[in-house]
Amino acid sequence: MLEIDGSFGEGGGQILRSSLTLSCLTGRGFRIRGIRAKRKNPGLQPQHLASVRVMKMLTNARVRGDYLGSTELAFEPGNVIEGDFSVDVGTAGSVTLIAMTAIPVMINRKISLRIRGGTDVPLSPPVDYMRLVLIPVLEKMGITGKIEVKRRGHYPEGGGEVVVYGFRGEPSDLVLSHFGELREIRGISHVTSLPSHIARRQVTGAMEVLKEFKVPVNIEEEITKEGSKGTGIVLAAYGSSVMGANSIGEIGVTAENVGRKAGTDLVRELKTGAGVDSHMGDMLVIFSAFANLEYSASFLTQHTETNIEVTRKFLGVDVTLEGKSPSRIRIRRK
Repeated sequence: MLEIDGSFGEGGGQILRSSLTLSCLTGRGFRIRGIRAKRKNPGLQPQHLASVRVMKMLTNARVRGDYLGSTELAFEPGNVIEGDFSVDVGTAGSVTLIAMTAIPVMINRKISLRIRGGTDVPLSPPVDYMRLVLIPVLEKMGITGKIEVKRRGHYPEGGGEVVVYGFRGEPSDLVLSHFGELREIRGISHVTSLPSHIARRQVTGAMEVLKEFKVPVNIEEEITKEGSKGTGIVLAAYGSSVMGANSIGEIGVTAENVGRKAGTDLVRELKTGAGVDSHMGDMLVIFSAFANLEYSASFLTQHTETNIEVTRKFLGVDVTLEGKSPSRIRIRRK
């Protein structure tokens, strides 16, 4: 079994999630110690346990240490099982981080995964980022898939639900060295169980920032009454590649400022000229299990560095990493 130090790099849950994914892809078991050692509340929390449960179900894995607060885990996967699966985090824990753990293992397998928890919560990619940015980027390497939102879930109530399915394709090498010429910006401004005018005001704030770009901007307003209270906006810019940014509504922050933040963050990402944004920079690393990758990320993050080190352990890939902003990343399979 591979030995993983859960305290290296960013020392959070990403080390565990990446290890779970790569373990199930390669069939190699691992033991991780010091889970989330650098976090205020170390050890497995509900969101991380949900990721473990999902990957255990998908591979009929043998697992030890999968309980709340555990700082050690042993995971030995079996063969991947097809079928319809579901998991409920039980909190507002991010459904998208769980989905990202499972998606690589779902590719070209008849697997549908229903996840309940938080769809739009702090410190994780909102579900619309997955739909507007992640999936279009994966399509560039030949992978398609669907993420369907059944109900929105916000912090602290959670209660959201998504269905992840239909991931398939013939992955090919991916090269995204530059963003290229900006063609259009799309987005979704949503409000759930709150006054509908918030969605429009978020759009207004974003448009104040984005007006410098002389391209079509289409931001959809989504107003729903089902799901826990909350708001947010996701923006996606399309050129030769795709970049995204987002902002979640907060108490005491005006809707206009929520929109302005998303717009400002997107401008910041685009001005680097990189191929992908800082979040996609770390999300792509795992897909080197399928093909060679060569791309530039707007900013080098600790999550990216963490994913690179975990991937090296499981796959033995050759990695070239140059610069901080933009950061040029090349991952070659041996």
